[in-house]
Amino acid sequence: MDNLPGFTGPTAVHPRWNCGSTVGIIGGLGEMGRLFSNFFTRLGFPVKVADLNTALTPEEVIRDSQIILIAVPLHETIDIIRECIPHVRSEQLIMDVTSLKVAPVREMLTSSAWVVGLHPMFGGRISSLCGQTLAACPVRIEPADWNWLKGIFCDSGIRVKECTPEEHDRMMSIIQVLFHLTTMLIGRTLRKLGIDIQETMEYTSPSYRIEMNLVGRILAQNPELYAAITQMNPNSREIFSTLKDGLAVYEQFYESGNLEGFMEDFERSAQHLGNFCRSAYRESSEILDFSVELVNRNARS
Repeated sequence: MDNLPGFTGPTAVHPRWNCGSTVGIIGGLGEMGRLFSNFFTRLGFPVKVADLNTALTPEEVIRDSQIILIAVPLHETIDIIRECIPHVRSEQLIMDVTSLKVAPVREMLTSSAWVVGLHPMFGGRISSLCGQTLAACPVRIEPADWNWLKGIFCDSGIRVKECTPEEHDRMMSIIQVLFHLTTMLIGRTLRKLGIDIQETMEYTSPSYRIEMNLVGRILAQNPELYAAITQMNPNSREIFSTLKDGLAVYEQFYESGNLEGFMEDFERSAQHLGNFCRSAYRESSEILDFSVELVNRNARS
């Protein structure tokens, strides 16, 4: 942690905030804002909320808070941070909870406040925080203060993964951009081919049903979020380029009837993933068994 940018001055002996510190949440009526509002309230923190239809304005919430959390849609985050910065004081802690970190953290660092970038790797509708992952970029905060804040999350069962903003956005290009793009491409291809998804379910295998459930799950959500995740990540261009290269290679295999080339490429990818393939096969087999049981149970009922 000491190698992260932003650590300056002597290490504080005691954290400067505590459970009596007021937490101000900008965007507190959204899903993620409500989740963190409930989280801090349950821990005994006074919480104040500002949103589009609240009595308090963001300026008023910032004035009366020691800890500020920005929980607005990704595509609005930078503008909201810029509006908030003139009202932020040096003794305050400002954080965001959006899916990218480089740009939001850069904007928060223009303030004189302490800065931590957060990314909950879960949605606002989860039933439990226990076992969930929270990516964290403690870019400008004293070690004692960060250990206190991290402890709050860890004591609630959350797994905290520390990283730099650059490391975070690079990983999100794989975890989010790559998989969201391929998922949306599946949905787009089904649409372009005029495929009746319910008819395909008549032929389905358990693995296909799970894959289609994931496609449906993504497409059932807010397109603004996925558009922002894929288009605003600074590493998306590399993902687009690599995907296009891969499709071109597979098209060449198909056009030339090159089964050996396809199998060789398949094996090289399997070797790259190594032992993960075997553990993933075992784990996914248990998920498939459960899926079949769930489908049969729903059919009987």
